Amino acid sequence: MSEILIFLASLILNSLLPYLIVRHDLSRLSEERLARAWTEASFLSAILAFGPLSLPVHFAKTRRTLLGLALGLGMCALSVTAQGLFATLLGLLLDARSE
Repeated sequence: MSEILIFLASLILNSLLPYLIVRHDLSRLSEERLARAWTEASFLSAILAFGPLSLPVHFAKTRRTLLGLALGLGMCALSVTAQGLFATLLGLLLDARSE
């Protein structure tokens, strides 16, 4: 049962974390960079289909620099690391409760 909960949490975080990161970034972008961002439908499709892998594309697309790509790769790594830590902690918590 605990494996199902960990899987579901990972599935939710796989879309939720990139969504929150991009939404936060969109709120801070200039008009010029905001014009280069995805449309709402494209944004949601990319987040659901690719999860954290959509982050480098978003940051490179809006900034059009290698620094933007590097920022996107960093945010992707941060998102995947956060998901892994959450799944690990949830697994440890559920294992401790079952003993």
